Formats: sequence, C-alpha cells, structure tokens
Amino acid sequence: MKSNKQRRAEIKARRLDRAAASAARLRSPDVRRPQPDVAFALGCEPADRSVLDRYNNTYGVLPAFYAARPFTCRDCGAEEVWTARQQKWWYEVVHGHIDSRAVRCLACRRARRERLRNAAPGANLLRERTDRLRALGSAKPTARAVAEVEAALEGKWWSLRVVAIQTLARWGGEANIAKLHELMAARPEGGRRYFGWERVAADAARSALMRRE
Repeated sequence: MKSNKQRRAEIKARRLDRAAASAARLRSPDVRRPQPDVAFALGCEPADRSVLDRYNNTYGVLPAFYAARPFTCRDCGAEEVWTARQQKWWYEVVHGHIDSRAVRCLACRRARRERLRNAAPGANLLRERTDRLRALGSAKPTARAVAEVEAALEGKWWSLRVVAIQTLARWGGEANIAKLHELMAARPEGGRRYFGWERVAADAARSALMRRE
C-alpha cells in the first residue's frame, strides 16, 4: 500500500510529464497558434485579453490561452508545474504582469513570507504603506485618509505615489477626478522631464481613470 507521500510524488511526476508534453506540442508548427478547441484539448485555459490589456503595458503579444509551465524552484531546486488555472488566476485576478513567471514552489513561498513577516521592524515599511493605501481606497474617504494619501503623493517612493493616485481614482468625486486630469495635463512630451515623475504620474492617472470606465 502506497503512502500519501508516495502518491503525492507520483501526482507531481505526472503533472511534470503532462506539462512537458503540452509545451512540446505547443512548440510544434501545426499547433503554434491553436484554435480554442485544440488548446482545450491540450489542457489550456482561455485568456481574457480585455482584462490583460487593461492591466498590462507591454510590447509583446498578449496570450490567447495559458498552458502549464514546468519550472525549477530557485530556492530549493524542486521541479514544479505552474498550471494553466494558476496562471489565469495570477494574471487576470491578481493582475500580475504578463511577463512575470512562477519561480518558487509553494513551500518556499510560504517560508519566504514567514521570513518577511518576522523581519526587523521597518523592513516591510513600503509594503505595509502600500497595503494601507489600497485598504483606504476600498472605504469612504475621511479627513485622516485624505491626509495620508496627500502625504504619500509627496513622499519619496514613486511606487507609493502611484498607489495614492489609484486610491484617488477609486474614491472618485469631482475634486479627485480633477486632480487626476491635472496630472495628465502636466505630462511632458520631451526633454529631461520626460523621464521624471511627471510622466509617471500622468500615465498612472490615465490608467486609473481608464479602470473606472
């Protein structure tokens, strides 16, 4: 009688074999651009390009479907499979960038989260403030919340400023929308300022307003 550990190992091995076989078939010329029924037969998940286009800024072609991807964990070296369903969740629900890939197994991801959680005070300050701003965007704005967002817009971290802009868009309101339009109007078209915060702020405001539509 096989133990649960042996069964899990066999299931994992079968997943790796299926992922490798699927990747090989997708690389063949006759199915390089498979029709939906062929992709479904290969165990793929259809991609919603309207969602991907909304949350990704890339020069590459957005996928029409997701296929299982075998990968090696960068921490422990274990052979794993990033399933098509997991990819669909990552790209379309969590809105991970389309160029991002799975690099760690589940056990190593959990261990890394635990290390970060137990790090010295202030080690995760940027993440904590980012989560705080996103939480503020889910509730009605208060005087204190508005003050926090304004402080973030004047802070040193550009990524935190972008989240503050997104929070303003989620709040809505005439004053906040007008502020986003002001940021868009200040977008430089050339010169040194093109690579500065003004362009980043304008693009972030434009993206945030598009998500409201």
